[in-house]
Amino acid sequence: MKILRSFRFQVIVRLLVILAMMGLLSYSTSRTEPWILTNIFLGLLIVGMSIALFSYVERFQKELGTFLMSIKHRDFSLNFSTVNQGKNTRQLHEAFNTILGSYRDLRVEKEVHYQYLQNIIEHIRVALICFKADGEVVLMNQAAHGLLGRPYLGNINGLNKVSDVLYDTIASLDPGEQVLKKLVLKGELHHLAIHKSSFKLVEGAFNLVSLQNIKSELEEQEVESWQKLIRVLTHEIMNSVTPVLSLTGALGRQLETLPDESSTPFSEDSLHDFQQGIRAIENRSEGLLQFVHAYRNLTRIPTPQIEPVRIQMIFDRLQYLFKEEWEKAGIEVELSVDPQELEILVDPNLLDQVLINLIKNAMEAVRERKGGTLSLHAFAGQNERTIIQVADNGKGIDRELQEKIFIPFFTTKKQGSGIGLSLSRQIMRLHKGNITFQSEPEEGTVFTLAF
Repeated sequence: MKILRSFRFQVIVRLLVILAMMGLLSYSTSRTEPWILTNIFLGLLIVGMSIALFSYVERFQKELGTFLMSIKHRDFSLNFSTVNQGKNTRQLHEAFNTILGSYRDLRVEKEVHYQYLQNIIEHIRVALICFKADGEVVLMNQAAHGLLGRPYLGNINGLNKVSDVLYDTIASLDPGEQVLKKLVLKGELHHLAIHKSSFKLVEGAFNLVSLQNIKSELEEQEVESWQKLIRVLTHEIMNSVTPVLSLTGALGRQLETLPDESSTPFSEDSLHDFQQGIRAIENRSEGLLQFVHAYRNLTRIPTPQIEPVRIQMIFDRLQYLFKEEWEKAGIEVELSVDPQELEILVDPNLLDQVLINLIKNAMEAVRERKGGTLSLHAFAGQNERTIIQVADNGKGIDRELQEKIFIPFFTTKKQGSGIGLSLSRQIMRLHKGNITFQSEPEEGTVFTLAF
């Protein structure tokens, strides 16, 4: 405001001076004997001052227009010179530079805030997708790229190529609504909590969709439920079978101590049948107790003794353990660790138990296939995670069975116990990791351990 008042004052003063000179020129020319030289001088002076006033106003308008256009186009790099300028021009340029500097600071602050929020969004493990009303995707964080397996998504309609079910679910959701969906993405089953919200900015309306994989939480609840059930069952079975076993043992011993056939009302054949029956009950009771003891391991996994271990040493130990079986079965095996010195913080004994179980399953899968292959790969994954993969080219897992393989006691093997994979999953959870798999029927299976 001070600058504008000064500008107005300068213009008014110059106009008054020009008017005064015009008055003098009018007076001089109206005389009976005009002052010719004076009139010429006043005329030239009036013309010069008019040109100077016009230039002053034009320069002010030009600089003001440049200033306003720089703001319009968000170009705050402009700097107005304050050197060798008049007092008013210098004050005007200083004001312009101050305002542009404030805008520069605001722009830098805005960029810092944007980068801060961008880093937060990228580090969130929940997949986020933001798109406009016409479907144009304006934001897609790293978790979404990893979940969908797409490095780029220009339009939300592109989700059709990933999963029709996912696209239809997002399209049908109302703002503020949330649904739970089971989806197979990149060959892996996911339990997704899908939430959609909408908001408006200056640019228009936007939709924000979050895709949270709650599979690990559901698995943890499932494991706890199974453990509680197993504890109850084993307790009840032990309480019921133990006295039966004691009684059948006592009855069997009493029958064996009978002196001869004359001292009992039973015939020799009947007595033999009784003895055989009691022995059968005793054997089955012992078998049931052994069964219970075996499955109690699912609820009694020892606390991991964590220590740094080189994965190459684990692979070498497994190769030594299975080498003879691999050669006998004609299975081609590939082992690799990248980098070679890759280490992991684990309980080596528990990790051996997991890998041995997975290797045995893989061997079973390729046993009847010519050219069977088995591979163990370890490498450094994203987010400082260590990945170990056990892969085979066997018969794969039927799709209808893939959701059941981690259920305790579930097995497709004739001699299987059904606790191997369930036990492996619990061991991985004790290591703050997880176990997942991808399988295609008649093509093979890959189990992934992520620590």
